Amino acid sequence: MKPEFALRAQNSSQPMIRIVDGYMQRDPSFLAFAEGNPDLSVLPKEAIAEIAYDLVMNHDDDVLLYSSNGGNDEFKQLIMKRLARVKGVNPDENDCLILVGGQQGLYLCPRLFVNPGDRVLMEAVSYAGMIDTVHDFLGETVGVPIDDDGINIDALEHALKTTERVKYIYLVPNFNNPTGVTLPFEKRKAVYELACKYDTLIVEDDPYGDLRYVGEDVPTIKSLDREGRVIYLGTFSKTIAAGLRVGFMVADPDIIVHATANKASIDSNTPCLNQLICRNYMRDYDFEGNILKMREAYKKKWAAARFGLEKHLPEGWRVLKSEGGMFCFVFGPDGIDEPKFQEACYAAKVGFVPSVAFSANGKPLGGWRMCFTMMPPDLLEEGARRFGEVARNFKG
Repeated sequence: MKPEFALRAQNSSQPMIRIVDGYMQRDPSFLAFAEGNPDLSVLPKEAIAEIAYDLVMNHDDDVLLYSSNGGNDEFKQLIMKRLARVKGVNPDENDCLILVGGQQGLYLCPRLFVNPGDRVLMEAVSYAGMIDTVHDFLGETVGVPIDDDGINIDALEHALKTTERVKYIYLVPNFNNPTGVTLPFEKRKAVYELACKYDTLIVEDDPYGDLRYVGEDVPTIKSLDREGRVIYLGTFSKTIAAGLRVGFMVADPDIIVHATANKASIDSNTPCLNQLICRNYMRDYDFEGNILKMREAYKKKWAAARFGLEKHLPEGWRVLKSEGGMFCFVFGPDGIDEPKFQEACYAAKVGFVPSVAFSANGKPLGGWRMCFTMMPPDLLEEGARRFGEVARNFKG
């Protein structure tokens, strides 16, 4: 039998990140900087083990059974209190839904709002997880040109004026994936004002906001929200452990009601044990202190990656400014042949992720993302050296 696949499944393919990582799995001398994983050494493994054992053996919280689809109430209250304190989110005008990782929020947004042919506006270089899910629901992603500090506001307004059936604007304002840049406060205000003017939603994806290494925190777009039009997505993948797959959505209560109902048909509930591990770690352990530990460890790697790129890249290449997060992003000279350059990198045993993997319009933009969190500083500089050598010698 030859099955007939649904339209949403026909064009699926292996993510570029897995292709790049595959080279290192086959050849240990290959340096891959693709997967956005945290560093295992900074994860609170002992605390997670203690909490898990205690929950399973000593508590009758039905941790091994089905649980509420919306998530544990105490956990949601802890999240909302922290968001009020750290992110400026009003707890009285919003509700919270516990997710199976932040990615589930990226799936729920188009499921809730996108019909075939609807459009989602995002930066021209944006997170592949949202691009793919919009396409899964037969929507279109429209890439808006970017500046070195994020989305171009004039171009965004032009897109809102001229694009029909826009359902929401998607942004990663803090330490963007893939570009690493942070959207300044004035631009955040401008984005929110445009969303109000053109009556559309904003999806603010903030998985990296706690990982700042230099500079000052910038208020969230959600903190500006007075009309219930910002959906804020967060995760514990970067602050506790990615493998637990626990995230959250915070939005207007009516949106959360619909999101919870739609989530029920996907997974029944977020694994109870996993969310209670995160709850208890936030409640009973030094959650904020471990974030500081992560920042200290990642700052050294961030500095090594940036130093290596700025040292080894030739004239005509540029490294976008970043102040935190997990990624550095470089642009090559105008007109560079991205596929040919990628093949040259593979031959030199170095793998960054090319911009085509993050292109809202599906076209290469001549850029590459480097994830620095999993490698030690010496290998980060060696990876930058190999990449820079390819850039110096590339003739394509």
